[in-house]
Amino acid sequence: MHFDVHTSAFFFDVDGTLVDLQPHPDDVRADLDLTKLLSHLHLRCHGALAFVSGRRLSDLDRIFAPLHYTCVGLHGAEIRFPDGTKHHTSAQIMDHARPALRLYVAQHPGLFLEDKGATLAVHFRARPDLSADVIACLNQFAPGDDIAVQEGKAVAELKPTAYDKGSAILSLMKLPPFAGRTPVFFGDDLTDEFGFAAINALGGCSVRIGAAETPTDAQAHLENPQALRALLALHLT
Repeated sequence: MHFDVHTSAFFFDVDGTLVDLQPHPDDVRADLDLTKLLSHLHLRCHGALAFVSGRRLSDLDRIFAPLHYTCVGLHGAEIRFPDGTKHHTSAQIMDHARPALRLYVAQHPGLFLEDKGATLAVHFRARPDLSADVIACLNQFAPGDDIAVQEGKAVAELKPTAYDKGSAILSLMKLPPFAGRTPVFFGDDLTDEFGFAAINALGGCSVRIGAAETPTDAQAHLENPQALRALLALHLT
């Protein structure tokens, strides 16, 4: 695959894409080599770089410190725009599910509830035997059309249906410094398929990180985060 760092806009999922998955979400932190690589790319693409994640903005800032770039958090329920202004969806949207999910997780050792405010994620990496049960539990709290269950790698999440990574990318592509550039999106999970579809519709480049046999709308494939870093370094030389 080929892209021009001077004329492209770059969108990156984080976990499993830029960094390897870890047993606990708080264990993830970008190493110095990665922050240097991203800083170089940010300079070369004139700031047209954004992280697009299911994580909170505050968590993304922790992972990539001292970098402070445009970010999409919680699949679009949080956004920090290029001018620094922010959009936040109220945590109250999950109040109907929060107490019951805390109790459910407490009753099932090995599960972990990640309360992100406007989304609630139950991690079952340590209890893969409970994956179907977790998803069934979450579906009890996704009534009507406002809340959906989003599945991922060893995690399932309640999220507002109004937001996804694709719509967030489309919003950013209307704004400088992203507008007028060719978008490139790198992702690894089911949540990233919304982004791949949006990028393809814009005539950009969509790249799936991970197993090549996984069904995807992405146009290209890279084996792992290390392969992505090597690709970016090659284009920056």
